[in-house]
Amino acid sequence: MKHVAVIACWIGVLAAGVLLRFDGLAGRPFHADEATGAKITAQRLESGGAQFDPRHHHGPLLGALAAPLCRLRGEDGWREMNKFTLRLLPAAAGVLLVLVPLLGRRRHGDAPMLLAAALLATSPLLVYYSRMFIHEMLLTTAGMAVVFFLTKDWRLVLAGFLTGLMYATKETFAISMIAWSAAGLCLLFENRARIDRAACPRLRAPLIVAVFVIILTAGFFYTDAFRAPRGAIDAVRTFFVYDNVEGHDKPPFYYLQLLMLPHKSGGLWWFGTPVLLMALCAVAMSFRKDANERVFVRFLAWSTLFHFLIYSMISYKNPWLACLPWAHLCLLAGFAFCGFMRWPVAARIAIAALALVSVGTQFRQARAATGRLASDARNPFAYVPTRSDVESLESWLAQLKEMAPAGALEPVAVIGGDYWPLPWYLRAFEKTGYWSKPPPDLAAMPVVFSMPDTAEKVSGLLAETHEALPRGLRPDVPVMLYVRKDLWELWMNDR
Repeated sequence: MKHVAVIACWIGVLAAGVLLRFDGLAGRPFHADEATGAKITAQRLESGGAQFDPRHHHGPLLGALAAPLCRLRGEDGWREMNKFTLRLLPAAAGVLLVLVPLLGRRRHGDAPMLLAAALLATSPLLVYYSRMFIHEMLLTTAGMAVVFFLTKDWRLVLAGFLTGLMYATKETFAISMIAWSAAGLCLLFENRARIDRAACPRLRAPLIVAVFVIILTAGFFYTDAFRAPRGAIDAVRTFFVYDNVEGHDKPPFYYLQLLMLPHKSGGLWWFGTPVLLMALCAVAMSFRKDANERVFVRFLAWSTLFHFLIYSMISYKNPWLACLPWAHLCLLAGFAFCGFMRWPVAARIAIAALALVSVGTQFRQARAATGRLASDARNPFAYVPTRSDVESLESWLAQLKEMAPAGALEPVAVIGGDYWPLPWYLRAFEKTGYWSKPPPDLAAMPVVFSMPDTAEKVSGLLAETHEALPRGLRPDVPVMLYVRKDLWELWMNDR
């Protein structure tokens, strides 16, 4: 009966993780970063290969895995792609993240690993970014699996393979390498009197092989299966030449405020404070002399601390960068259940209540974050969200295109900068042009989109020839749609 109950709990946690990640997966408007990732994937599909740009692109793994998935679903290019197919990949990675604690079940027991899995399954941060076609969930899942293979001997080789996948996913893997190394040094210092120096030489060969596997795995993806050797050089250059977009500087305590301090927005309280409290309980218990999981818990604690410290010191910040550090904290919080049955009754009731509150409130926040507030700026995890206005715009343009004479709606012109994800919503049009300044023949173009930086100039040029229709692209980023008056009259007469 005990085994049946444990299996039922794991199934329940997995079901919650699947529900939160897949329910209404295609509903939220496409984010600008999702659209650029989709464009890179489309180029891979249409050209049969890929070229890594060290200045503007993250690692190639996302596109490399998404391309065959698109082909499997009959989507062979930019115009055939859809949101659901692309988001399947991060959603599946998010479900695998929920299962990662199974790797520690035999060593650490069911109770702490189940609690960790439940926290990972319901975390609104992790759920939200499991439903977005960006690199973060691949990085987080691989990174959390690495933690369980840093234990001993030849498991390090598998850790090397997973670290190579992290490198191929995103350049920020280097932050995790620094955090893990610093945590390891702290652990060595703490246990310096108990280190078995005779065992150290046995780790030399696995470490050498693991480093080779990291280079080989990452190199395979950066060089497009070794067909573009230049990619190996660019994989290193990206640490020195990557160009961060301006406007994302945040104060040092941004992640503390985002994830741990309660704040109300959109009619809901957002907080992960119970997770932090359970993590602190786990760390406190690791100081007990009879603590069985002392070394692993202390490594997790140091690693979590260093991850957050490094990310907090970097001025460029956004919510999804916290996914891997927060996953570390969720795993650490799971160890609050270590030795549960040996505690006094009052302590067991308190920690069980804290766990229930944490999972319950996280589930509620996750449902709101992916439901009614999925693309709402009041949602703390909806970072620079796309307005739902754009979704309705796509269907309206499709209706207008069907009504107008063949080819009458093209070319479509986009004037100004910072227009993503607009290209995703215009991909049905074969002739779409993008200009930083209005071209001479702008008045003849049937459909024109004007971004804020060119709004005044475009308005003056099209005042007599086009109907102006205000739209919203992102919070505080209006876009003006201009439809040539003959087409607008056609639409109005049909209505």
